Amino acid sequence: MADNYELMLAQDMGQFFDDPLGFVLYAYPWDTDPALQVVELPSPWNLIYPSKYGPDAWACGGLENLGRQVREHDFDGRTPVPAIMEAISSGHGIGKSAMVGWLVCWIMSTRPYAHGTVTATTSDQLSSKTWAEICKWNKRSIASHWFDMGTGKGAMRMVHKQHRESWFCAAQTCREENSEAFAGQHAVNSTSFYIFDEASGVPNKIWEVSKGGMTDGEPMWFAFGNPTRNTGAFADCFGGQRHRWHGQHIDSRSVAITNKELLAQWVADYGENSDFVKVRVRGGACSQCVQLAVHPTRAGRRGHGARAGAAQ
Repeated sequence: MADNYELMLAQDMGQFFDDPLGFVLYAYPWDTDPALQVVELPSPWNLIYPSKYGPDAWACGGLENLGRQVREHDFDGRTPVPAIMEAISSGHGIGKSAMVGWLVCWIMSTRPYAHGTVTATTSDQLSSKTWAEICKWNKRSIASHWFDMGTGKGAMRMVHKQHRESWFCAAQTCREENSEAFAGQHAVNSTSFYIFDEASGVPNKIWEVSKGGMTDGEPMWFAFGNPTRNTGAFADCFGGQRHRWHGQHIDSRSVAITNKELLAQWVADYGENSDFVKVRVRGGACSQCVQLAVHPTRAGRRGHGARAGAAQ
């Protein structure tokens, strides 16, 4: 019976190869775990999937779009396809870390021999928030028993129990002197993926080295953050490199789980068009950032760096 169950589970995971939203709604006990019953699955997805609860609308839309890209690329296991590159710039409190957990579990559960690297701005953020969230969602996953989860400094790894050296995801600090940890990641017959949490603070050197992992297989790169910095690779995802990235700006007020009263207070205190609200509520670039993207030299002469530091 156990062997039959594992075979059926593996077959189910295969069906979610190009359906990350379907995976998220299948893999987690939305309708039996009260801790997950926070958001009722929004329309039109509540008409498609047999679940009362689920991700918020922004996450449903993002996962659905991701599945669409997978189908368009139609990776055959041999011929390299273009990298999927997703950048999410948002205000506070929308549930980005949960999305990170879902993405890691979806890729690792549906793609044998996937190789992944996850990072965040600081080691504390990486261990106590980002990696902790990945561990939490894997523990809840129907396929959690396939993987061993390591925690603690130098041991944050998710590995397939039967393929420990060839099917894994590791957390790495993003210090520039650790850039070699992001190099040489390849999965010719699978998915090489990077996830940058609080991506505004990830040094440019780390972004540069990570590009090497996008050269074969079915590569994916996800960057999440608040747009607190006016320069750097994350800002470029919505500026000079926006033709390479599928970028989204998400207003915290449009998300069901956010504290609307607090957000309204911020708007009242700082003003709808203030840089504070633009960055921390609306998830968009501050006015100086926009000027920099359009007129980089002119914005620099206006002392943009000083103002950006004040906005952080």
